[in-house]
Amino acid sequence: MIRFYKEFGEYGYLANYSNHGFYKNGVYYKTVEHYYQSEKFDDEIIKKRIIEAETPKEASNIGRDRNNIRKDNFKNIKNQVMLEGILEKFRQNKDILYKLIETRDKYIEEETIDEYYWGVGKDHTGLNTIGKLLMEARSILKKEILDTIINNCGDEVYVIGHNNPDADSIFSSLLITNILKSIGVKAHFSVLDSYIYSSNDSKLINDHLSIKPEVVADITNKKFLLVDHNTLDGIPSNQVVGSIDHHMISNQVDNILEMEYASTGLLIYDLFKDKYEFSSEEKLLIGLTVLADTEYLCSSRFSDSDKILYDSLNLDI
Repeated sequence: MIRFYKEFGEYGYLANYSNHGFYKNGVYYKTVEHYYQSEKFDDEIIKKRIIEAETPKEASNIGRDRNNIRKDNFKNIKNQVMLEGILEKFRQNKDILYKLIETRDKYIEEETIDEYYWGVGKDHTGLNTIGKLLMEARSILKKEILDTIINNCGDEVYVIGHNNPDADSIFSSLLITNILKSIGVKAHFSVLDSYIYSSNDSKLINDHLSIKPEVVADITNKKFLLVDHNTLDGIPSNQVVGSIDHHMISNQVDNILEMEYASTGLLIYDLFKDKYEFSSEEKLLIGLTVLADTEYLCSSRFSDSDKILYDSLNLDI
């Protein structure tokens, strides 16, 4: 579980007061709080005062002033207004966008002790509406990134794992290649000609890999999707459509879905299990990526959430 209070601490970036501005409808808002409070009013003078307020606290004070006449229907639309502000904040600030995505599926609580609608309140009986909207935004943004990666693939893309590829890198690349092919993309299961297989997983790969990857010697005019890594390794950034990975972000690649899963294969399974029918052979490969990357389920990397997903594969290994 993730708990945060205002803009302070490790998760302060989740708060409405965090210093992450954004544009919406041609207007720059310093924080989500500035945006939310200004949307309460039709009066352009009041809106301008809020938007230009020096601090989110000042913006909040103006917006909460009952002497200012609010929109008649604001109570009915306030959650949607808040969600729109949260979404734009993260869309336009990639550093915190990826931080939010990295939280995977953890429950988020806004711990303002005197707020029982937006937060959990002193006794944790509050509605936690901000926390719920952040989790909704996380799901929306995750889908947007995935859709962008797939759209960027266009008609043809080369899917490659990391240098010195191991079982997770190879099997995950094959899985994504199959998924892309199922939606009409000419996807190539590939490795660069400089790559050397990891000696630790070479037997596992040789025993279970049904097809050999295409060896790419010339990267000119090719688009690449990175799997199980997010470093360029000599590929120009403008030729990389995105990355799907379970490692820490290198900040070298735009459009990255990075979350801490036991393996990239398991992440791919979670991303696509509701929209792609994995074959028994593919599920086996997913299971093998988990085994190889968790010291056969003995590593602390294998979380309770990972176990639920792994067990849902119904493997007999």
